[in-house]
Amino acid sequence: MNDLLKHRCELFVRNRDIMKENFRWENSMMFPLCASIYTERGLEMHADKIKLCKEIIKTNTGIFSSFKGIPFMALVTLLSLEDYPEKKFSDVLKIHDILRNEFHSSSYLPLSAFIISYISETNDYGRIAKKSKGIYNKMKNEHPFLTSSEDCSYAVLTALSNLNENEAIEEMEKCYDILKSKFFSSNAVQSLSHILALDERNAVDKCNITIDIFDKLKERNCKFGTGIELSVLGLLAITTEDIDTTINEIVEVNEYLSSIKGFGTFGIGKTQRIMYSAILVSQEYQKQFSKHAMNIAAVNSITNLIIAQQAAMTAVIASSAAASSANSN
Repeated sequence: MNDLLKHRCELFVRNRDIMKENFRWENSMMFPLCASIYTERGLEMHADKIKLCKEIIKTNTGIFSSFKGIPFMALVTLLSLEDYPEKKFSDVLKIHDILRNEFHSSSYLPLSAFIISYISETNDYGRIAKKSKGIYNKMKNEHPFLTSSEDCSYAVLTALSNLNENEAIEEMEKCYDILKSKFFSSNAVQSLSHILALDERNAVDKCNITIDIFDKLKERNCKFGTGIELSVLGLLAITTEDIDTTINEIVEVNEYLSSIKGFGTFGIGKTQRIMYSAILVSQEYQKQFSKHAMNIAAVNSITNLIIAQQAAMTAVIASSAAASSANSN
């Protein structure tokens, strides 16, 4: 493992430990995700700033607010990176209200509001929200049983790109048709196709890169999850310049993390560990946006981070729901 990647891994573990030490009553499954947010910036977590932002969100939202659901700590962590968190959260709340005119409330909508606040201008919030809903409706027309609240963030990412609605859906469907025979979960394939649609290369080429990464990881006893984690492979496919180097680095990071308490057999699990290994590797590539991107704004480091968060957050929500169901039975 090269020194830069090793430093990133060590910082990631250190940040996870800071979350664990300071927020022990919060959902521990969110700790690696929160740690990865600071690690992407090359920063050590500032627990006091995170605690301050936790109070900002709590004070400015109601008891049943979607901001206080499972992704709460990830949103708090995002906010804590701001120089003026109160002002930032005020903007996010305004955007969330605009989105609520287009979408039903869900655990994913606050993340969408953050996405728009990072990339869009204030006077464009309404247009982006309407374009997002138009894309979402077309997604649902194509896949009425697959499209759900988790797809609103992907619709927002697409709305922020240069693609018009029809071009976006056409590209998504090309990728979906190619990938659906490779992976078991139709829902995961749909999410993956949403990410690949942001890349301007032809559908066959970018899908083949994704499949190649998956197959080579499997050959190295580092089988990638075939659930919502797949969208992280899409992120790698549109940013990596050297597949073999990418594979080697993911394997090395996975081996490193497997030796760390909380990431081994009795930790987050192999599937999640490999996903975070891929996220950490992808963070090195985000410094140079894909030369094939539809536009810089749609595939910059913030957006790439959001893609990784979306995958991690969805996995956490699904795991929490499964655990809750098991406990109730």
